[in-house]
Amino acid sequence: MARIGIFLIVVALIAGMVGCAQPAEYTLTISTTEGGEITSPGEGTFSYEEGAVVPLVAFPHAGYRFVNWTGDVDTVDNVNAASTTITVNSDYEITATFCEISSIYYTLTLAVNGNGSTSPSVGQHTYASGTVVSITAAPAAGYRFVNWAGSVGTVANVIVATTTVTMDADYSIVANFEEAADVTFPNPDFGATLTGPINEEGYIHPSDLQRHSFFSGTT
Repeated sequence: MARIGIFLIVVALIAGMVGCAQPAEYTLTISTTEGGEITSPGEGTFSYEEGAVVPLVAFPHAGYRFVNWTGDVDTVDNVNAASTTITVNSDYEITATFCEISSIYYTLTLAVNGNGSTSPSVGQHTYASGTVVSITAAPAAGYRFVNWAGSVGTVANVIVATTTVTMDADYSIVANFEEAADVTFPNPDFGATLTGPINEEGYIHPSDLQRHSFFSGTT
């Protein structure tokens, strides 16, 4: 009987030891690039129990901005946020990335020739050096976009209504529009039609065609 009692006590002790097993512990190593610091939890290597949710706060220095968190960021809640969290499920090494804010700005002046509008709107707009700006020309009813003119050296494509311009100087750009009229030829009864705006020179611009339909076998 005594042996049975001792056996039960041993089993209970073992069960208690298993129930009190310590959770795994991992390290979180944090560093930064030039231009900022980590205010929480700081820079260096820290130990946490598995599953710990650790606040991360990055603070840029004057003249810099926070970019993102890099490295072992699978459990970082938002890699693009300066203030976020990371869940420690393994040993992690992460870096807060900063970049210098440009102190050089340039002016983009947009205008139109003909009837239409632009995005950004007609007028002056300021951008940091190196910014790639999307520009769009929208013709008014009865008009078509022709091209971009003026300071178009860094415009990606001057004959496309939606394109980009890289700001590495002050630029003045004009969106050219011209009047257009819709025509259809030849007679639709013949089975082959082209419908689109025709300009003053008397031809249809292929990029403006609305529909192409041909008999089977037409070359």
